[in-house]
Amino acid sequence: MEVNEKCDVYSFGVLTFEILFGKHPGDILYNSFQSSGVSLTLDVTSLIDELDQRLPHPTNVILKEVVSIIKITIACLNVNPRCRPIMEEVCKELVIFNSS
Repeated sequence: MEVNEKCDVYSFGVLTFEILFGKHPGDILYNSFQSSGVSLTLDVTSLIDELDQRLPHPTNVILKEVVSIIKITIACLNVNPRCRPIMEEVCKELVIFNSS
C-alpha cells in the first residue's frame, strides 16, 4: 500500500460515511464493490433508508444534497486509489451544495 494524498481522500470518505450512516463503510458497502475494484455499483437512493436513525430524516429540500454527498463519499471510498477524486474536486463539489 502506497501512502499518498489518495489515502486522505479515502479517510475523508470513511469519516463522512460514518457520520451519515453511523457505521463503517465495510458494514454496508462490502458486497457492493465489484471484484475488479475499479467501480462501485449500488443504488444510492436505497442508502437513504440506511442513514443513521439518530439523525433527523432529511426533508425533500435537503434530500438531493444528501444523495449528492453520498455519491461523493462513495467515490472517495473507491478501492482503486487512482479512481478516487482528489480532495480539491471533493471540496469544489461540496462548495456547490453550500452555495445552492
